[in-house]
This record gives sequence, structure tokens and C-alpha cells, in this order.
Amino acid sequence: MNFKSLFFILSLLFSLNSVANTVPTATLPLDLSPQTLYENAHIVVKAVIWILIICSIITWTIFIFKTAQVVSALAKIKKSITLISPNQSFIEIKKNLINKNKLNELVNEIEQEIHSSDNYYDRDLIERIEYRLLHKIKQMSQKMRYGISPLATIGSVAPFIGLFGTVWGIMNSFIGIAQTHTTDLYAVAPGIAEALFATALGLVAAIPAVIIYNLFIRYIQHYSDQLAYSSAILQLVIRREISQSIQGK
Repeated sequence: MNFKSLFFILSLLFSLNSVANTVPTATLPLDLSPQTLYENAHIVVKAVIWILIICSIITWTIFIFKTAQVVSALAKIKKSITLISPNQSFIEIKKNLINKNKLNELVNEIEQEIHSSDNYYDRDLIERIEYRLLHKIKQMSQKMRYGISPLATIGSVAPFIGLFGTVWGIMNSFIGIAQTHTTDLYAVAPGIAEALFATALGLVAAIPAVIIYNLFIRYIQHYSDQLAYSSAILQLVIRREISQSIQGK
């Protein structure tokens, strides 16, 4: 190694050491914790964050209250179904279902239609009872479904709200680059971090909402199936009794 090569290497090492010693502290790793991101975020991004937090609170509030309602309703109707049988008479079923609110509503529909009919031996009575039971089951299912529609809305809209915050954060990044005339990490990182934070919150709000909504739809459908099964038993019993009454007339 000659003198010129040694001098070049020493000069290069000295230059690198000088650059390393003059690196501004602004290029060091930043505090990008969620709290810091929120505090330094633009007012628009803060609004997006609060909207997504409110959406998440709504989701879990619906989950808590609706779960209690659905679980209780399914437990009651399953217990009531064990008290009825196609081999029983309508009077026996009525006695067994006293104070059993869900299935007793179907029994009341049958009684009201029978009392409203002039002729118990009319075959059209069966069709009218079927219509009333079908309408009642639909009404009870809709009542059970009431309150879960916000979950579908949140699951659909929250990602787009988060995307809006993402776009705004990226815009702030470009604004920071333009104002500082540099593309170093300090100018770009805060805006990008805000963008990713908004995206993450959008997913945090949307994913549970979609899962919970689909879960409720599944259990409400099971609830409707249990009502339909009970209605089928009641229709079978009332058909048999009306047919026997017509034959014995």
C-alpha cells in the first residue's frame, strides 16, 4: 500500500466520522407511540380517530346487550319446545305454555283467530291460522334483529373512514416534505405514522363489527327456525283437531 492510498483511506474515515458527529438529532428514531401520534395529529385526523373510537364503543355496547337478549331468548324457547308435542291436544299445549312468553304468543294468535271465526268447522280457518302464525314469527324475528343494523354499517363504513385518515396523513407527509425541502425520515415519518394509525383504527373498528354482526345473524336465524318448528307443531295439532271436528259433525 503506497502513501497516496493510505492518505485516501484516512481522509475517507475522517469524513465519515465528521458526518456522523454532525448528524442532527432530528434524524434519530422518533417517539411514534399512539399517544404521541394522536397529540401531534392534524385536527382532521383527530376527528377521524374519535369517530372510529365511538364506532368501536357502539359495537361492543351492542354486543354486550344483544348477546344477553339473544342467549336468553334461545334458552327460553328451547325450554318451551320440550313442553309441546304433536301428540298433545291444543288445550294441553296451552296449559303447558302458561307464562312461556315466546311460544305463548303463537298460541294466542291461534286462539284469537278461532274466536274471530264464526264457524270452527271452516277449512279456511287453517289457512288463516297459518297466515297469522307466519306473520307473528316474522314479527318476532324482526324484533330480535332490531339493534344490530349499526354493526353492518360500521363494518362497511369504518375502513373508508380510516382510509380518509390515511389519505390525509399522506397529504401531511408531502406537505412536510415541501416545507422542509428534504425527504429525510423526520419530515416523512409523522405523516406516514398518522396514516397507518388511522388505517389500523379503521380495521380495529370494522373487523369486530363484521364478526359480531354475522354471529348475531346466525343465532337469530336459529331463533327463527325454533319458532318455525314450534309453529309447525301447533299447526299440526290444530289441523288434526279441526279435521276431527269436521268429521264428527
